[in-house]
Amino acid sequence: MGRNVGDFPLEKLREYKPELTGRPPDFQAFWAGEKVKMKSLRANVKAVRREYPVPSVEVSDLQFESWDGTPLNGIFVKPAGVEKCPVIVCFHGYTGSCGLAADYLKWTALGAAVYSFDVRGQGSSPDYSRYRNGSRNTGWMLNGILDHENYYYTNAYRDLILQLLWTRSQEALVTPSSFGVMGSSQGGGLALAAAGLGDGVDYMVSDWPFMTHFERALDIALQGPYMEVVNYFKWNDPQGATADKVKETLSYIDGLHFSDSITCPALMAVGLEDNVTPPSTVFAAFNHLGSVEKEIEVYPQFTHEMNGFHEEKKLAFVAKQLNKAGRDLT
Repeated sequence: MGRNVGDFPLEKLREYKPELTGRPPDFQAFWAGEKVKMKSLRANVKAVRREYPVPSVEVSDLQFESWDGTPLNGIFVKPAGVEKCPVIVCFHGYTGSCGLAADYLKWTALGAAVYSFDVRGQGSSPDYSRYRNGSRNTGWMLNGILDHENYYYTNAYRDLILQLLWTRSQEALVTPSSFGVMGSSQGGGLALAAAGLGDGVDYMVSDWPFMTHFERALDIALQGPYMEVVNYFKWNDPQGATADKVKETLSYIDGLHFSDSITCPALMAVGLEDNVTPPSTVFAAFNHLGSVEKEIEVYPQFTHEMNGFHEEKKLAFVAKQLNKAGRDLT
């Protein structure tokens, strides 16, 4: 039962808490400044209600015009007839999309509403940002990799901040009685960033997060988006002339560097055979969480994949958080 493929044994993983020596000295100040910028903007959001065959829910298609004018497609699903309820923002995986209404019915069954938006350039949404560098590798990881202020994920995090602000504003489609963030893989990394950057996040679910502990991930990951950076050096910079700059850029969006500022209840998960987001990178973030109430579910035989067993765990965790929020309101 204790399989660990290409990473530390589980006993060491549970204790693995690397020093945050790679976090930039101005990390907190940089993101505090970006939050101020986003708070000065007003998001332009169009919502179009659609017919849906499940009468207990209402579904709307969204177009979210972000800070640089990029129109990001999204979806909103809520229990029919409610104006105030728990809200969950769901983030999708790499190369994915905001998803289908059917993906979120388990959350509406708990009485929650769900927002989900395409990450810029993914799903069916464009990316209006312009990046200075090119690359011989496919994917988004290298867009702007030599400039942390105009890096692809820096821009995606700005989108995230603005989306969180809008979903809690008077212009949102429902008034939140509680507020959670969740996602898997890329979505798990975005959930970590959202919990670290967003004000008033009540709980977080982050499954096998990507964009976390780059220092180790780039050394041991064997598949997936981290390999875009590995192959960048192979094909664009074989002697590592830009290594320090790349490391600096990634340090500003590393989920590990947000973890100690996260204090809300948190559920994480890891597969011990995952060579896309290696277990040590996930445990590093988990062990640095500032949350008093936190748990990590470990699945020895699972790789980087959908896990129905964990979906049951997530339902139980979210139900517990919603019940607790309901008691706090009475």
